[in-house]
Amino acid sequence: MPEKVHLTQAIDEALRDGHPWVYADAVKHRGQALGAGDVVDVMDMQGEFVGRGVFDPESPLRVRIWTRDESVAVDEALLEARLKQARRRRPFPSHDTTGFRLLNGEGDRVPGLVCDMYGQTCVLRPDGIAAERWLEPAREVIGRWFDVSRWVVRRSAIYAGKRPVAEFLGEPKDRGVAEFLEYGARYECDVIEGQKTGFFLDQRANRARVAQLSVGRRMLNLFGYTGGFSLAAAMQGAARTTTVDLAAPAVEQARRHFELNGLPPRAHQFIAQDAFAYLEQFAPASAPFEVAVCDPPSFAHKRRDVPRARAAYVRLFSALMRAMPTGSMVALASCSSHIGRDDFVGIVKEAAREAHVAMVLTGIYGADMDHPVLPGFPEGDYLQCVMGTLEAL
Repeated sequence: MPEKVHLTQAIDEALRDGHPWVYADAVKHRGQALGAGDVVDVMDMQGEFVGRGVFDPESPLRVRIWTRDESVAVDEALLEARLKQARRRRPFPSHDTTGFRLLNGEGDRVPGLVCDMYGQTCVLRPDGIAAERWLEPAREVIGRWFDVSRWVVRRSAIYAGKRPVAEFLGEPKDRGVAEFLEYGARYECDVIEGQKTGFFLDQRANRARVAQLSVGRRMLNLFGYTGGFSLAAAMQGAARTTTVDLAAPAVEQARRHFELNGLPPRAHQFIAQDAFAYLEQFAPASAPFEVAVCDPPSFAHKRRDVPRARAAYVRLFSALMRAMPTGSMVALASCSSHIGRDDFVGIVKEAAREAHVAMVLTGIYGADMDHPVLPGFPEGDYLQCVMGTLEAL
């Protein structure tokens, strides 16, 4: 039988509602020493069973709950069953989309393990040392389903320790560039050095929405990274796209994406510059765009960062709103799990007030369907994307 750990705080109702995390300060253990990856039973303050999960002595997330059924074993058979369920939830891969998230950690009830597919490259991302117990079993199952030529592990630098943050498993180890399709468009990503596991797969549906809005229009993409929104818009017939990012290598990769898809880069703009500095060149309502996307990196990595992040979002979005002409359309995004949907809409409202414009919302969206979330785990609904039009007061 698994060792028992006992809650020291009254969080059992949240766990029974499906929240999978037990923080270190909310649990204690009196038995024999536990190692990373050991299965434990979580008991409430009255000694009643709450859930069964995996212990991680080096993580602030001390236990991740896998099941609330005392008769279910947390083992490789359960992992395979959860992987099968995750696969059934997804329409990918398809003939025109081969880049997708196969496994979304807590959202697919495999806490701490993410798996992204980029064509024939599979990237596994364990969150913490305990999650590494699932790497080889997951690789064995996924290898039976897909023709994988390269396996990559991407670790958080916080948990890497003496192990590499990113590494190839087996051969070949030539380079980290993976190729994949998204709705027929060809993309490349660096699965070793790139952001997240190499690309922002979670914005796929929002890229498609912005692309539809951009047909025949001029589109601005701030914090454009390697040009995902820009390429999607250009492929759908945007008159012109402008990709702005501070990282020059990312901007060059955006240019290459256009070349890969037979789109002449000279008909579009690629600018390596700070987004705030770029917006400063425009007088109010003078920017030569009809659609704008602003998808900055997370401004709130921790809960205590939220006030500072909120101010940064308001400053950025209000600067964009002031620059864009009346009647233009904007898509504003946040990828911080500490800023929920209602909070983010409040940020957009405050930015519109500071910019002295009226913001008419046309949609509020999250991540695409291969990033499922649990109703009892709001932290999993981390991506917010608000779309709307800017009008005079």
